[in-house]
Amino acid sequence: MSDVLLYERASASFAAALAKRGHHIVYRANEANHCPGCGRSQWYIGRMSAECGFCGTAVPLAETSRHEAAAPAPRARNVSTSADQRRFPRMPAKNRKLKLLIDGSPAKFAIHNISEGGVMGEHVQDLCPGAKVHVRFEGGILVPAVVKWTENGLVGLAFLDPIALDRSDQPRN
Repeated sequence: MSDVLLYERASASFAAALAKRGHHIVYRANEANHCPGCGRSQWYIGRMSAECGFCGTAVPLAETSRHEAAAPAPRARNVSTSADQRRFPRMPAKNRKLKLLIDGSPAKFAIHNISEGGVMGEHVQDLCPGAKVHVRFEGGILVPAVVKWTENGLVGLAFLDPIALDRSDQPRN
């Protein structure tokens, strides 16, 4: 069966009959999509469905997937994460200080380590997970980031887009 999931509250036999039919109308991004109701192609796109702007016919998005809501697993304490689990290797950066722009206001930020994907440093007041900040590097370069965690006086930031780091002084294995 295709990757398209049916979102309905019909009986199991009705859903099975639809699955056997083999043809499902869906909205596909980056393609010409014509409404099955009126044939026009003006759409309002949502998170899980697209609605025709003329007649109101709704069709599911082909790119959506269904995820069950589950509580996030608590972080294990006193367990070190291996470098194998990290997407980018960390570089130590003790005694390096940068600035964080929190709602446009600069704050000092002493970092402990850095990678292409993020930075860990000393906790800045009034930061909570999900907050959006900008990291100001030397030379005035601003990199947008989001707060991933705060714990024991430390904060972990994830860059929205990976950055390029100079690793030329790193020993090679």
